[in-house]
Amino acid sequence: MAPASGPSHRNVSNIRPQPTAAQPTSPHTPLRSITSTYGSPSALRAEEDCIVVEIGTRYLRAGFAGDSLPKAVVEFGPEEQRRSGDYRRWCTHYEVQWRDRIPGDGYGKESELWKMDLQGLDLGLVGDKIERAVREAFTKYLLIDSRPRRIALALPSTLPLPLLSTILDSLFTNFQPPNISLVSTPALTTVAAGLRSSLVVDIGWAETIVTAIYELREVQSKRSTRACKLHGEKMYTMLADAINPEWAEYYGEISRSLRQLLSFEECEDITARMSWCKGMRKEKPSVPSEKLAPVKEEDEFRSSMRSLRVTGGAEEGPAVSIPLRSTLPPRTLQMPFSRLAEPCEMALFASDRFEGVMFDEWGEQFDDEELPLPLLVYQSLLQLPMDIRSTCMPRIIFVGGGSKILGLKERVLAEVMVLIEKYGWDPVRGKSVGAFRSNPKLQNRQHQKDSAATEVKPGERDSEPASIGSKAPAAAFVEQESNVIDDQLQHEASRVYKPAVQSGYIRAVESLGAWSGCSLISQLKISAVSVVDREQWLAQGASGATRDMDVGVSMATKRQSMGGTVAFKSGVGERSSWTLGFWA
Repeated sequence: MAPASGPSHRNVSNIRPQPTAAQPTSPHTPLRSITSTYGSPSALRAEEDCIVVEIGTRYLRAGFAGDSLPKAVVEFGPEEQRRSGDYRRWCTHYEVQWRDRIPGDGYGKESELWKMDLQGLDLGLVGDKIERAVREAFTKYLLIDSRPRRIALALPSTLPLPLLSTILDSLFTNFQPPNISLVSTPALTTVAAGLRSSLVVDIGWAETIVTAIYELREVQSKRSTRACKLHGEKMYTMLADAINPEWAEYYGEISRSLRQLLSFEECEDITARMSWCKGMRKEKPSVPSEKLAPVKEEDEFRSSMRSLRVTGGAEEGPAVSIPLRSTLPPRTLQMPFSRLAEPCEMALFASDRFEGVMFDEWGEQFDDEELPLPLLVYQSLLQLPMDIRSTCMPRIIFVGGGSKILGLKERVLAEVMVLIEKYGWDPVRGKSVGAFRSNPKLQNRQHQKDSAATEVKPGERDSEPASIGSKAPAAAFVEQESNVIDDQLQHEASRVYKPAVQSGYIRAVESLGAWSGCSLISQLKISAVSVVDREQWLAQGASGATRDMDVGVSMATKRQSMGGTVAFKSGVGERSSWTLGFWA
């Protein structure tokens, strides 16, 4: 008996369709198209990547283009430059025997990569240190292989040419990048702040550099030896005097014997943690005010404050405890907190040479290369043209390790304002100028001449010419006629657009730093003026760089002028000749 056929919608053949020839009978994984973006990196992809490297006197920073902060920060200290197989660091009493490893005289000499005075500097050793630091950053922090990648190199514009040649030789020989882009750190600091013009105050290790940037061009650069190294020396001398006053007074300077009191690493740690800067001293009134308390009441008030252990003056500040572990034996120093500001006062503001900024002839007190920071900033602004100065004044950027000192920025800006209010923008000074300004007769004569040149008779402005021969008023004294359309457009524009930054006053601007600026322009594919190819450098060296030509009529019409101070350029094409830009 044949089974009865059920309804068509309950038939198994309708529920499970029969496999056709087009579809495979066995289960399978659907095919997926994998794009090259998510595939394994190829050699071509590796060449498109860009590594951003910033080299300073004591640190090397490296990372990928597009990141906000570097992934690797490598120091150039003695512990980071040990040879492979050197396990003395794990020996017993290694930390205590640091006095035997002092290489020679000089504060922080063993932690420096280079110095601006190239006399006696081993450039081969500098190249080896750079090669080891870059290799450590690539393999330990960036985790990249040895494939050639483009490198964007951020360097100070004051770097000597032999040091630049050593850096390029080390990178081209050991890492084979196809090309290296050289960009100056002041321009990158300005880019990282979101500006095109600024006054960059770089308080570095060996010197302080004040660079004026106008439309991404370096128009001026001034330097001073008052920087972090001198600050550290003053801090070391103060701590050595607190540890053993007789020893510090006997040697006088930081010699090898005096450096055995305290280690360099511990002094740098105390400087970074506890150093600060006092505010600007205000002038005391010459005539006592009637509202001041009598002498007896003032003495009673101070005695009551001492009994409550509440101090308000800088001379009677609270005491702080500084534990020292590198001394023999280890001890804890007790000193007033206000004393920790003395190294900054003497090193960066030269308070041991004069009191405050109220002096007239600083040329007799300081050389051009040892000016205090307020005078260095003021003279940099004074020597700029008027339009550039008005643009840079509200865009002052403090960078470098010394800019992290508490209260330093406010102190520098306050003293610069005092100098501007007292001296103005007149670069001429001297006894004759002072006598002329203080002589009332000469001032009255000059005022009479100026008033006679611009004197207008009463009623002359409002009077109309009675006849053709009568004299008409000067056009300079005719009131401007109001235009209704211009007034309306200006009113509508003020509602939409924000007013621009007012020029003529001092203001500090924060920046992310030179490395972040170099990462930004590398990610945006903005080409630097100085781009060195590997083949050209290995074949020609530094002597193959061409000098920038003067801007001619043909170049000006084509808008292709690239002076020696230009930071970036637009457009990428074939480069038959190349230049070193700032460093040539």
